[in-house]
Amino acid sequence: MDDVTGVGAIEGALMRISTDLVVQRTNNSGGINGHPLEVTYVDPKGDATQALDLATQLAQQDNVDVLAGGLFSPECLGVEGLASKLQLVYIATNGCASDVLTSKQCDKYTFRVYPAGNQTFAPTTKAEVDKLGKNWGIIYPDYALGQSNLASLKAALQTNSAQLLDSATIAVPLGEANVTPYVTKVPTDGSIQVLQVSETGTDLARVMSVIQQFGINQKVAIVTGLGKESFGGVYPDALNGAYIAGTRPSDGIPGNADDAKYMQDWLAIAKGQDADFTGPLGGVDHVTPGSTNGYNAYLSMMSLVLAMRKAGFTGKADTEKLVSAFETLSVKQGPDIPDGDLIINKDDHQGRTNYYLLQVNGQKEDVVQTFTADQLPQIGDCKISG
Repeated sequence: MDDVTGVGAIEGALMRISTDLVVQRTNNSGGINGHPLEVTYVDPKGDATQALDLATQLAQQDNVDVLAGGLFSPECLGVEGLASKLQLVYIATNGCASDVLTSKQCDKYTFRVYPAGNQTFAPTTKAEVDKLGKNWGIIYPDYALGQSNLASLKAALQTNSAQLLDSATIAVPLGEANVTPYVTKVPTDGSIQVLQVSETGTDLARVMSVIQQFGINQKVAIVTGLGKESFGGVYPDALNGAYIAGTRPSDGIPGNADDAKYMQDWLAIAKGQDADFTGPLGGVDHVTPGSTNGYNAYLSMMSLVLAMRKAGFTGKADTEKLVSAFETLSVKQGPDIPDGDLIINKDDHQGRTNYYLLQVNGQKEDVVQTFTADQLPQIGDCKISG
């Protein structure tokens, strides 16, 4: 379920390229236990109802062996319930960042391998508070992801003796074309030192454009969660000096040969067979997997492949074997998983991997701090039954 049109077109393009890279790597190395990996793509366009309908179609008419994708949290939460009912493995690939997916309604058949919720806010917020200040604001999308981010940030700030001001807590409707009335509510009178921008997709670029227009970035420090992939491959001036976080730096990890090969192969797919999808990413001249969603999609699909191989998977008749293999998956950094170890928690099917706090420096990012997989907290205390 790849949302290549609509407000999620950026993340959808990253999902397509990353998935096609995993297919290429998998089939070039023997497939799934001797059988080629094949993907059927559908486009829910960011709509939760369409995602559920298309997931049902994939499962019941196209007879797929697993379900994957969906970008926005309402899509993923709905498909999670469907996967449980159909007893079919489902993996969120990128986006889908609401903690609820694994912290509150974790399910035997659903997996998310990249960190989300307090796993991302808890480690980075301490460093940001120490460097930037204790009084914060947030501008966030008013749906499941944004509400999850709001709760996670509040908790992380409280733990670090900092606070989120009510007057600087600003919700924006998803896909809102005119964000100016919302962005101009950000206080610039010194009452906050830091603004967390939790928008995603095309909404993020619109919000940052207005922040730059009104010079808000000159009066408060900017913290956000997505890299240059969200800005057509080119950071706007408003983000120079800003702190971002993700599962890899946009331009890769210096000295990491496995990451360099991943980047080379990813760009070859993006500029070759998937060039038609690069428009939202700045076209073939600026396309990048970025700091989060490109690598998350690759990490998710490659983890699924490794679990299938571990399970001796031959099709959905082996679903229980796949669940058992996936929920005990632990992979060391290497060619398959280039940017840090991967650990899956059996209790809730939530993964952990390296997480990076970065500071934008022109068109590059400086690594401020690296948090290894084993340093990230668990997302919650949900326990899968059965």
